[in-house]
Amino acid sequence: MMILASLLAHGTMAHDPKEFIDLYDRHSDAVYRFILFKVSDREAAWDLTQDCFTKTWEYWRSEKGSVSNQKAFLFTVARNLVIDHWRARARTQTVSLDVDTIDIAEKGNGTHDRLVLKDETQSVMKLIGNLPESDREMLTLRYTEELSFKEIAKVTGKSIIAARVHAHRALGKLKRMITP
Repeated sequence: MMILASLLAHGTMAHDPKEFIDLYDRHSDAVYRFILFKVSDREAAWDLTQDCFTKTWEYWRSEKGSVSNQKAFLFTVARNLVIDHWRARARTQTVSLDVDTIDIAEKGNGTHDRLVLKDETQSVMKLIGNLPESDREMLTLRYTEELSFKEIAKVTGKSIIAARVHAHRALGKLKRMITP
């Protein structure tokens, strides 16, 4: 909510703040998770999430009518910010898969169930780490952030069919790694 306070303090929330706050409330956690998955640094992820919503607000204020899918637009901005982040740092690796940075939902009430789920998640994350970056991104958008293929197409600049095929192939690669 720090970003909202900042926008209010600078008088930039004069145009429909309730709708923007609702957008922030609905999508900020998902955008943060997506960015955190890509940069593996909580502080950098939070800064980039704030930048994402700031850029979205600035665009929205000037071009509001042209944003037909707000969720896809947010993830496109987030993806571009991550790309810029890595370009600025001149690094080649975009993901460090540390299971501790990912919130694991409780599978059951018992400690054993949570430990088994954490172990399974670690194993899958290691396998995902062996996939090419484009496949990791596709699986993250589709299965972690639960974007539709239409939204993924907007985020990645691919056609809906190409996004669907890419997700299917990436999932197939992952399945073959699990059960050779």
